[in-house]
Amino acid sequence: MSDYGIVKGYPRIRKRLGRLSAYIQLVRPFTLLAPLFAGIFGVLAPVREITFQHILTAIYVGVTLALAQGAGQCLNQYADAELDKIVKPYRPIPSGAIDREEALGVSLLLILIAVARAFTINTFFGLVTVVLVFFAVFYSLAPLSPRRAHPVLNLSWMAFSRGFLPMFAVFSVYGAIESAWKYSILAFLWVMGLQSTKDVPDIEGDLKFGIKTIPNSYGLKGQIITTTICMFLYTACTLIFSLYPMLMLVPLFVIAIFSLKRRAILTENTMAWTIFYVGLALIYIVIFVSYPHIIKLLNL
Repeated sequence: MSDYGIVKGYPRIRKRLGRLSAYIQLVRPFTLLAPLFAGIFGVLAPVREITFQHILTAIYVGVTLALAQGAGQCLNQYADAELDKIVKPYRPIPSGAIDREEALGVSLLLILIAVARAFTINTFFGLVTVVLVFFAVFYSLAPLSPRRAHPVLNLSWMAFSRGFLPMFAVFSVYGAIESAWKYSILAFLWVMGLQSTKDVPDIEGDLKFGIKTIPNSYGLKGQIITTTICMFLYTACTLIFSLYPMLMLVPLFVIAIFSLKRRAILTENTMAWTIFYVGLALIYIVIFVSYPHIIKLLNL
């Protein structure tokens, strides 16, 4: 397995594509799968009769959200270049493969492309994308960054931008915004419960740079409590909203709790963090495969 993965700088890709592999590493492609799937499956979920044009639009939306996510990843590495020297020295900036200004330039370019694409979909989607980009930019950059204010604010910022808002964006494409709010609450709770699992390996580095996270403020027990509370709230909301297929994701909360310290092989963090991103994508897939059934239940 040592020949694969972001930690090794994608050696097989680097062998074939050279320096381009560093830019691929910069956007952290694994993290792009969740917004890509959110766009594709979230857009198609409320469509009763899917056509080829619907599929093309869904892919277009998914790629747009993935570009916005990639921009945030680049900007985060630009902002955290000194921190990454300690906790993630293999990343392209601390390893010297890309300098900070290049990362900033790539981020700005991706932001421009993502926002421009978003407004070609519809005005509401464009405006939500602007808000998503705002949250991504100022998560990493002063003066609005929540990371040094309070760990719960830090986490809530991410849960709102990665969980709550995207659901409204994708459901707006075919005019089903009113159907998004129940799912958006579930996605919010998912991110609240699992997003900070990425901070478990970075406790010492984050403390040194004044970044306040659940693990470094309340310990591993605090992370377990946070995940457990969100799991029960997620389960309760699923039952209250009668969105029973979404219960399929509950076991992933449990698996994540037992994987907080277990390093992932192909991704750069823990298994719990990998489960977080996989689950975030699965939320939209489950919505898609269950949506016709929910429509039928509501029409009875």
